[in-house]
Amino acid sequence: MDSATTTSVETETGAAQRGSTTISDRAVERIAARVLTETEHIAGTAGRILGIAVPGEHADHAARVTAKVSGDSVATLDVHLSVVYPESVAHTTEDARAHLVRRVADLTGLTVTRVDITVTALRAPDSPTRRVL
Repeated sequence: MDSATTTSVETETGAAQRGSTTISDRAVERIAARVLTETEHIAGTAGRILGIAVPGEHADHAARVTAKVSGDSVATLDVHLSVVYPESVAHTTEDARAHLVRRVADLTGLTVTRVDITVTALRAPDSPTRRVL
């Protein structure tokens, strides 16, 4: 009976001595950018010169995410992305925001308190390449 009591005490002190896990801002940024690829009608950021979207940007580029982790359990995200035309910008960004909050929390254990989304461009939908037969 004494050995059972000793084992439980050793287990409790072992858990306290293991330490904590810290997730960097950069890790959260990469996770959030990857999570955005799971959302429909979202494309990567558009390059800009003098405030004008540069044509020829590839839609497969990832959205740009900046994260700030505060304390041990809170994160805020600043996202730059483009929306595939003719989808609703408001509906698409709300879907993206909800998905980011849920999936980043699932994957990291952090609570996402704020997601600021900037839409940098509207993208033409990907069309199949034409072939001459």
